[in-house]
Formats: sequence, structure tokens, C-alpha cells
Amino acid sequence: MMDNGKRCYIVDTEGQYYKINEKGSLVVASGTEDDTTFLLRDANLRIGTGRKARFYSVLEAYEIEQQVEETIDEEPVYDAFDYNTVDKPTMFDSLHNNWEDMLSNLCYMSDHMDEYQSNLNDMHSDIDKEICNIMHYLEFNELSDPDMIKASKMLQECRRHRHEIKDEMEKTALMKSIFLDSAFKIKVQQSLEFMEKMKTRQYTPRKLNELFQTQVSKATA
Repeated sequence: MMDNGKRCYIVDTEGQYYKINEKGSLVVASGTEDDTTFLLRDANLRIGTGRKARFYSVLEAYEIEQQVEETIDEEPVYDAFDYNTVDKPTMFDSLHNNWEDMLSNLCYMSDHMDEYQSNLNDMHSDIDKEICNIMHYLEFNELSDPDMIKASKMLQECRRHRHEIKDEMEKTALMKSIFLDSAFKIKVQQSLEFMEKMKTRQYTPRKLNELFQTQVSKATA
């Protein structure tokens, strides 16, 4: 049988690769680094023509290596998220959510809510004083129609601003009474710390350690 010099693998119907052991027998290889390549003529001689030959086949080594290289070199390309592919799309479906910033904002809110409520109380006190001043201005002065209109507009703006402040005070009081307690602050900080640790976590391979050793050596080179 003529041989063109090409190398090949011997595999069985289950996809297992074979090698030659110390006794010269054909045995299953323990891993890809343990595979044996054969000359085409030698591979056919090893398989033979008996009944067991139908359980084996020959694969050209160049084709296998080329397929592996092409698979590694190809970079995955993902299409933009299509909201039509889900039944109930949400604002988080883009997979680019900055959870760290969200948690940081929650931490800030928890740390400064008391300060904000104190500022709201000061704002409420100031607007009440302004309203009181306008009311006394209307009471103690004989105003012309233009001045009366001007004062009434000032009073209207102050009352509306006071209403906004009161609403904000009620909202912050509601949040603080329901969930902005010490337990909430601890949970948010723990979540933020865990996400920060995720950035430095390392994967421990179950098999094929040599793949990850190659990545580590490239990173440290």
C-alpha cells in the first residue's frame, strides 16, 4: 500500500482516540495530549480487516488540527438584543446593566436620607416664612391692582412649592419607615462587595488544565 506521508488518528465509533502502549498494543488514549498519530499505511495495518475493523476509522490529523484552529480563531458574534424574542421584555434585557452603580446609589441614599430629610424640614420652614411675609405684606399695605396681582402670583408660587416639599417629605418618610433601615443598608453593602469580588474571581478547571495554564502564561508574559 502506498503512503503519501500524511499523519492520521485512529478513532472508534464512540469518538475515542487511540495510541500505542509500551507493549505495542492499540489502547484508548487518556487525553488529547496523549493521542498518537500514525502514517496512513501503519494505521490501516493496525485496524486490520477482521470483524473488529468496522469499529475503527481513520481521521487525517491535518483536518482535525485545522478544525480546532478555525474554532479557536473564530470570535463569536452576537446580534443586538431583539425584544420581540421574549414574551415580557424589561428594561434590563440588554445584558449591559450597571448593577454596581445601582447598588452604589442605594448605599448613598441609605447613608444620606436623614440628612436629606433635615434639609427638607429647613426648606419647609423657609417657605412657610415666605408665605407669612407675603400675607403680612397684603395685610398692612394698600396695594394698587398691579401690585396686588404681583403679590398674589408670589403667594401662588410659594404655596405650590410648599406642596412639592410636603410631598417629598411624605415620600421619604414612607421609604424610611418601610425599608430604609439598618438591615437594608447592610444587605446593599454586602451585595456591592460581592459584585466587586466577582471581578477578581478565578476559574478552577475540572479537566484540561493545560488550556488554562497556556492562558496564564500568556497573561504573565
